[in-house]
Amino acid sequence: MNEVENPTLPYEHHVLICTNLRPDGRPSCSGSGAHELLSAAKRKLAEMGKAGTSRANASGCLGRCEHGPVMVIYPANLWFSCKTPQQVDRIIEQHLLRPDQQLRAKEPQKESTS
Repeated sequence: MNEVENPTLPYEHHVLICTNLRPDGRPSCSGSGAHELLSAAKRKLAEMGKAGTSRANASGCLGRCEHGPVMVIYPANLWFSCKTPQQVDRIIEQHLLRPDQQLRAKEPQKESTS
């Protein structure tokens, strides 16, 4: 099996926060404090000692502007509307301290050479 068919995942969790800014002035995640929330997510992961196993990144538009700022945690596919850094902290604590093993991708097994 090649890596395209069965990639090894580098992180247990990936936290994406939309930081899209609409150029026409309509409400957007960036205009609602998303950059502050992204900083809070990165800080929280570091505080929890998960910076090497989990990652927080900015994302483009996630298509839920009316609920923004929007945060998604993969691989669990959990979507949240966050307004404050305290909400981000609480969500990360609740969902990354108790990882669901069934949702994790399996590492590819090496073929035996014996």
